[in-house]
Amino acid sequence: MVEVVALPVLGEVLRRVSERIAKKLMEGKKLTDTQVIILLSDQINRALDQVSRRIDGLGDSLNKRIDDVRDSLGKRIDETNKRIDDTNAKMETVRQDLKNDIRLLYQEVSSVKSVVINLLKEILEKR
Repeated sequence: MVEVVALPVLGEVLRRVSERIAKKLMEGKKLTDTQVIILLSDQINRALDQVSRRIDGLGDSLNKRIDDVRDSLGKRIDETNKRIDDTNAKMETVRQDLKNDIRLLYQEVSSVKSVVINLLKEILEKR
């Protein structure tokens, strides 16, 4: 918890001290080694902040892309499931129709069989 509060405060202190040192440099005054290190530390800190913001931005962008892909896949899966359900319903209708056609065909064959048997009986009886 202390780190969460301390880091931004230290960053702000470093920025303000760097501004004072930069003014001294602009006035043509000589800088101590410590002041040069503070300026460099401030520049490094700013660069790290920029990199951190870029990484955060990339992470947000990546998360959005992942969400978009997840949504797209979810829609495709839903569409595929609907197609499967529709196909299953059509197959059930075709199965029922085929079953009825086979039943009718069986009845017709039985009827023809009966007629043929009766005709054969008549022919045999006439002989």
